[in-house]
Amino acid sequence: MPRGSLPRVCERVLLRRLGVADLPAFQAYRHDERLGRYQGWLPQTDAQAQAFLDAMSRATLLAPGAWLQLGIADRKDDTLIGDIGLCVSSSDDSVEIGFTLRASSQGHGLASEAVMAAIQLVFEATAVARIVGRTDARNLASIRLLERVGMRRVSTGPAEFRGEACIEQVHEMCRPTRADEGACRPHPEMRE
Repeated sequence: MPRGSLPRVCERVLLRRLGVADLPAFQAYRHDERLGRYQGWLPQTDAQAQAFLDAMSRATLLAPGAWLQLGIADRKDDTLIGDIGLCVSSSDDSVEIGFTLRASSQGHGLASEAVMAAIQLVFEATAVARIVGRTDARNLASIRLLERVGMRRVSTGPAEFRGEACIEQVHEMCRPTRADEGACRPHPEMRE
């Protein structure tokens, strides 16, 4: 099985490509105002979301300078429950990570599983030195998640988001010395 491939099969979730069949589930959580409060995305029409999902289903895996959204799906039935955004910097030295999980799936460690799988994928598939997570200091759940997966806070400072002043926290994780560490592996029977 090639390293750095999809899907990633974890204990309870799959990290996989998004597809147009995910439209109803994707739109359900992407239209939840509470979930979108600290996100860089805005709700889309069905046509916009379908075009986005189609583009993400074919996007190059971890191309420098471009965001890639991957789906977080329930391992039992492959239902989409969230997504993870990854953007390799243009200089190819870091990856920014962001994540969204539908409200009904929060609080059970599912996002942690998926984020750990994404981190492992990044370190297997790229030569980046670090992964960076940025969040509004009021987004306590995301801060706890970033810290739970082993990221450490490296800065806190004023920022502006959607025209509103806020305090941004930046967390990072440096490349581990052993690339084979992590909770999730590519499943031998499921490949991208």
